[in-house]
Amino acid sequence: MARMTIRRLPTDFRVDEVPVREVRAGWLSAPPGRGHVVYELTKTSLTTPDACAALAKTIGLRGGAADYAGLKDKHARTVQFVSLPWDGPRMKGSPPAQAAGTGWSARLEGWSPQGITAEAIACNRFTICIRDLSPAASDEMDARAGLLAERDKDGWRLVIINYFGDQRFGSARAGRGFMARRLIEGDFEGALRLAIGTPARKDAPRVKRARKVIAEHWGRWAEALAVLEKGPERRVIEGLAAGGDYKDAFASLPYFEQVMAVESYQSRLWNGVARRLAARMAGGDALRAEDVFGEMLFAPARTIGVEWRGLEVPLLASTSRLEGEWAGAAAEVLAEEGIGVEQLRIPGLRRPAFGEAMRPLVVRAEGFEMPGPEGDELCAGGRRLKRTARFELPRGAYATVVLRALGQ
Repeated sequence: MARMTIRRLPTDFRVDEVPVREVRAGWLSAPPGRGHVVYELTKTSLTTPDACAALAKTIGLRGGAADYAGLKDKHARTVQFVSLPWDGPRMKGSPPAQAAGTGWSARLEGWSPQGITAEAIACNRFTICIRDLSPAASDEMDARAGLLAERDKDGWRLVIINYFGDQRFGSARAGRGFMARRLIEGDFEGALRLAIGTPARKDAPRVKRARKVIAEHWGRWAEALAVLEKGPERRVIEGLAAGGDYKDAFASLPYFEQVMAVESYQSRLWNGVARRLAARMAGGDALRAEDVFGEMLFAPARTIGVEWRGLEVPLLASTSRLEGEWAGAAAEVLAEEGIGVEQLRIPGLRRPAFGEAMRPLVVRAEGFEMPGPEGDELCAGGRRLKRTARFELPRGAYATVVLRALGQ
């Protein structure tokens, strides 16, 4: 793939949530007695939970009170809608029309009887600056866009295989595998070691320190506790130091992390199925993109018939029935992993569970624009180029996958 850089600056990657029109129209302009206050939250270089906690604290609520449609990138400038419970008779005063702190700002949008959910968001609008391009790489982006694009009365769109992006695979620790693969074998120690005893390059400093301590003291839990900082890992180690087993230790991890361990492995399997189906669509004309979690193949728009555009492929679970257009590809992926579909469960634990969910095989990047190249002012010598891509994706689709399709 071509050399190029994204996120050189946080403002190079912008994401704006676009709410469903009817949902936004239903937000009240005057506060009810009880309900939820809705803010438009803009953040830069912060996680969604951290920005929401800061907003909640500013308006006098507990840090974990906010609801939101989805997690937005930390290394980006993002705009999303969040809601917080508001009990008018018990609260002192009114929520501020505006609030701000380090790396975030919020503007009051109205009040809603319900908290924000994923269903409130119609799509995400992306504006992404791609830097450090050679002229040849810039030309390759144009060539790939031409193969992936189609046009209707509303403008250009790219037709993309709907792979899960790298953000989904955070639980695949430092290239050492997926926790859920260990879990389905009953190897709770192996899964736990990946979860809390394997430092990774992108870990936050506190997390990296904790995982390094645990890795160095694995099996010597009292010694680990003597030097381990406060954090969610400490509770796990305390249980082991008291004589608990590895299964209970894994179950004591934050539940979100347990769920992501399962869903990231399901996503790996899904991407493997999608890659095989893309190869069937494209024949010898597939566009290839390298990725640390498996090569991605993209079919030119002209090769994607209507039968593919409406196809949904499940995240596999032990209850999945292998049937339909995707069944052969799924069987191949499972055989490559050395497991059967009936093994997609964690022995001895009721949850987290492998749950089947359907995902569209093909997604459209609507309103696609990518004007001609400009000089990249951040590259010395003025010989490198930058491009700016703009498009909208339905929720659950990944902008980084669009960039992979374009050659990143």
